[in-house]
Amino acid sequence: MNLMKNYIAAIITIAFLICPSICFSSYLIELKNGSKFITNHYWKEKGQIKFHCRGGVVGIAKNLVKRIRGSDLPYIVEEPQPAKKEKSQAEAEYKPESKQKKEAWLLPHPEKEAFLEKKMCIATEIEAVSAAYKEAKVKKDRNEQDKHWKKLLLLHKKRSALRDQAKTAYGGKIPSWWWD
Repeated sequence: MNLMKNYIAAIITIAFLICPSICFSSYLIELKNGSKFITNHYWKEKGQIKFHCRGGVVGIAKNLVKRIRGSDLPYIVEEPQPAKKEKSQAEAEYKPESKQKKEAWLLPHPEKEAFLEKKMCIATEIEAVSAAYKEAKVKKDRNEQDKHWKKLLLLHKKRSALRDQAKTAYGGKIPSWWWD
């Protein structure tokens, strides 16, 4: 009986020692801009580092990768879930517009060009401030980061306000050209 207990204890111990070797290893891919990815497999192909991420394959130029190292962090496989089709309240209450209203919606608004120009200016400012923020982040200058972050927040609010103005000008709907 004692021999049987020792035999079972030995098997369980061996199983626990083998278990970590069965688990997938993971790799931490660090980019020069500070982004990090965890994957269980990567490979080099045509000047790129490729790896599986969120149900697809991502390729990043080798010169953008800071380093790749083994990691103790677990790699979690995310299975894509099909979206459930549920009718929203808006869809349930939808009533088609009259033909006259639809045609008025399609007509160009006299302020369209002004809206687009303002939107483009804000987008350009966002890009410039975002680049300055990233540069401050690389230099680890916290004061500059905070300053640029506050500017980014203001610019995003400014763009939202402009979108709301366009929505109001187009009868409560965001015009389709806004997203172009």
